[in-house]
Amino acid sequence: MFFSVRLASPADRAAIREIHESLHRPRRRIRIAEYLIAEDNDRILGCAAVRIFSNGGYLYGLAVRRDSQRAGVAAGLTHARLQAVRNSGGDLAVVMAMFWNVGFFRKLGFAIIRRDELPPAIRRLADFRNPLYKRSAVLCAKVTA
Repeated sequence: MFFSVRLASPADRAAIREIHESLHRPRRRIRIAEYLIAEDNDRILGCAAVRIFSNGGYLYGLAVRRDSQRAGVAAGLTHARLQAVRNSGGDLAVVMAMFWNVGFFRKLGFAIIRRDELPPAIRRLADFRNPLYKRSAVLCAKVTA
């Protein structure tokens, strides 16, 4: 499947919300400036976000339409987010994942890390303090130029 990845625009907000809701993962707040979009022929296939911090980035909000899953969209979005971290001068990318997604991130070079080993800037993010994500695995990857 051929698709391109671009920065999201305010016009993409409804599509991002719809994709998350279709996967039963609604997001209360969508920071459009942090989102990337994967699209094919003007159809949005998936989305993902990255929040840049002092020496890295937190990758979150990865969602791909069911009919576009297992076609490389999630990997493409993740590679683009890693590039965004690299372009910002960061050297570490962190993601939280449910156990069924750990293998996906490991294939992309991520390794499980203990929460207390995370940089303070990451540990302070709301997702890392949210009890709903208490059982999520935390993975990190070194980002190199």
